[in-house]
Amino acid sequence: MNKLRKLIIMDDDPHYSGMLALKLRMQFPELMVSSFNKADLPGEYDIYILDNDFFGEECGARLAEDIRKISPKSLVLVLSGTLEFSLLKRLVNCHAAGVFDKSSEDDLEHMMNLIEQYLVRIPRGTRGGTAASLPNTLRGIRELMTEWNKRLAFEEKRVS
Repeated sequence: MNKLRKLIIMDDDPHYSGMLALKLRMQFPELMVSSFNKADLPGEYDIYILDNDFFGEECGARLAEDIRKISPKSLVLVLSGTLEFSLLKRLVNCHAAGVFDKSSEDDLEHMMNLIEQYLVRIPRGTRGGTAASLPNTLRGIRELMTEWNKRLAFEEKRVS
């Protein structure tokens, strides 16, 4: 029997999570996509997409750490409008697979690619696979930081 895999979007902005849910359902019809607008864990899922900021409180890393306790093999992805070293350090420690700028189409596409890789790699009927490896997590964070540094340099030149 093929077990439907579950993905949850945890974001305090219902418009953004609704738009993202629609994109995910269109690209991955085999997923059951849900949204949750509180910074509390709603249960066990195969894939978690977490907003880092809930009503002004940065809690993405805490949520990722809590998820690792209840669902250590799930794919954990974090959306953020800002990138801070302390957030990255905590996310590396709990093996989040990536941190993405929620306003960047390129980052969202990269996130979709990670979801697709996860779905292909993990057979149906199993809950997760191995947690994201530390080297893969570091590689993803390094790529994201490089991209954000390019954007900052571009913005500095544009403002000057």
